[in-house]
Amino acid sequence: MLIKGFVLLLTLIGMTGVWSQSEQTLPANQNHYVFTKASKVNLQSDDFSGFFDAVQGRVSINDSLLVTGFDLVIDVNSLSLNMDGMAKHAKSSDFFDATNFPSITFFGKEVTAADSVWFVTGTMKSKGKEVFKTIPFAFSYAKKGLISIASDFTIKRSDFGIGEPDAVSDEVKIHAELFAKKP
Repeated sequence: MLIKGFVLLLTLIGMTGVWSQSEQTLPANQNHYVFTKASKVNLQSDDFSGFFDAVQGRVSINDSLLVTGFDLVIDVNSLSLNMDGMAKHAKSSDFFDATNFPSITFFGKEVTAADSVWFVTGTMKSKGKEVFKTIPFAFSYAKKGLISIASDFTIKRSDFGIGEPDAVSDEVKIHAELFAKKP
């Protein structure tokens, strides 16, 4: 019964070959970082809560420590939910259809900042449907080349054709905690 779309979000992977299939959106001649296994995308609605814990992706930073690119892939099969049996049903063809659509992706096309809030605009894809979305995020550059990104936003599972309209709440809150380091 679940889950709606991402995560964009956001989505996270059995992904060998996803990068070779994806468009290369990160700028050349930048410092590229890859998301670590500590990265997680949480989701919550009025009916359920859970998380994806297989998140891969890259973030690009220029010499001025400004974010210039952002790509994310989520393995749908890494979904865990707060109720027994719910994750299995959410991965079925009734919702995410993980067999045919094992990944949720987000490819950032443009990164901007305003009043110390960052925004990445790009294409989120889940269950074969693409949605153009602008996502806010906070970014910090820690010691030893570690990067932390946090983001809170909302998606509608109906935008991605996930589940029947009245099965569970359409609106899903996403909280992404992403950590990256140089490869």
